[in-house]
Amino acid sequence: MQVNLTLPLKWAQCWGYAMILVLVNFLLIFPLSSFLFHDFYSRMIPPDSIQTVPFSESRREMGSWAGKSSFQFEFERVSSETAVLPEIHANGFSQKIPLRADIPYNMNIDLDVYCLNKVTDLNIKDGELTISVCRAGIGGITVFRKTLLLSCANTRDIPNMGGNGRLATSFAQQVQKELVNFFHLENPIFLEHDMKRLEITLKFAGNANVIIDPNLSALTFSMNFDHSLRNLMVRWKRLAYVFGTLIFNAIISFFFLTAFAVTFFRAGHSRSHKPV
Repeated sequence: MQVNLTLPLKWAQCWGYAMILVLVNFLLIFPLSSFLFHDFYSRMIPPDSIQTVPFSESRREMGSWAGKSSFQFEFERVSSETAVLPEIHANGFSQKIPLRADIPYNMNIDLDVYCLNKVTDLNIKDGELTISVCRAGIGGITVFRKTLLLSCANTRDIPNMGGNGRLATSFAQQVQKELVNFFHLENPIFLEHDMKRLEITLKFAGNANVIIDPNLSALTFSMNFDHSLRNLMVRWKRLAYVFGTLIFNAIISFFFLTAFAVTFFRAGHSRSHKPV
C-alpha cells in the first residue's frame, strides 16, 4: 500500500512558514512597532509639554515706589526635531524661554504680591494688571487687562504681628504668610507661533508700596492641544498607544509579508523552471 505524504508535507511546510512569521512578528516587528510609535508620540506630545518659569528669570523693572512693576519674557522657538528643550537655569538672570516652534501654548499666571501703605490708609486698594505681546514685525500690543484688589497693611500694624509687641523668631515668615496677595489667572492669553516677547505689568496708583515676589510668582506654559488629534492622544494615552502600536505593526507586517511573498514566489518560480 502506497501512502501519499504530499499533502501532509505541504501542510507542515505551511505551518512552518506561519510559525516563522508569528515568531518574526513577536520578536522583531512588534517591538519595532512599539519603539516607532513611542518616538512618534514623543514628537507629537513632547515630554516637556508643561513648563513653569518664575518671574526671577525675566528682565525686571521693579518700580514699587513709582507704582509700576514690569517683567519681560522673551521666547525662543525650538523645532520639534530637537528631542529635549534647552533647560532654564534658576540663577536669577534674564534668559529666553524655549518653546516648541510648531505648537501653540496656553499660559497661566501665579502672582504673589505684597502691599504696604506708606502712610495710614485704606486696607483695600486696586491695581491694574496688563499683558502686552510683541509679534514678529509688530511692536508691543496690550492684549489683556484686569483689575486686582489688594489687601494693603499699614506700617504701624506690622510690629503687632510679632505678638506682645515683640518680634518673634519667625517674624519674617509670618509677615510673608499674612500679607501676601495671591492671584491665579487661568489662560489669560493664548500664545501664537509668532510671539517673540511678553511683558506683564502691575500698575498701582495708590499711596503704597507694591512688591511682586519674583521667586514665587511664575508663568506656566502648557501646549494647546484643543480641537486636534493631539488632544485625543493626551486624553486617551493608553488607548492611543495600543491602537498606534497595532497600526504601526500592521504597516510593517504588510511590507514584510509582501517582501516575503515576492521572495517565496521567485524561489518557487526558479525551481519550476530549473532544467532536469
